Amino acid sequence: MNSHKLLGKIHKSRIINPIVSSLSGTLASVFFKKASDISFFKNASITVNPSWIVEICLRLIYLFLFFIFNMLMIKYYILLMKSYSAFIATILNFSLNFFLSAIFGTLFFNEKRNIFWVLGASLIFLGLFIIMADTVNEENKKK
Repeated sequence: MNSHKLLGKIHKSRIINPIVSSLSGTLASVFFKKASDISFFKNASITVNPSWIVEICLRLIYLFLFFIFNMLMIKYYILLMKSYSAFIATILNFSLNFFLSAIFGTLFFNEKRNIFWVLGASLIFLGLFIIMADTVNEENKKK
């Protein structure tokens, strides 16, 4: 099977929309966190030097990427809601975004996760699974 057919099957499988939506939302939050970090400006002198100009340009690029990834997130979230009910789309998007935010926070910002975070996340996912299973049951009964 060639790559074009494989990509077509993945796109039609409806699994790509929640992944791209959540990944885009998570990347948007990463870029906004990078763009809004004021630690450089607290320590910067009043004079304008090359490193200050580079920092401002980098912040503007981060802000631009924040807007791009937010637009992608909204586009794929709308496509996700066309494939599923709004409730299931929200649960899929929330759970993937939560998981990806934890991974990216650890990778890019050295945020630490402890056993209580894992326990809390497990309880959240268990609750989401129960709610989603009940919702799917309700939708099947209506058909």
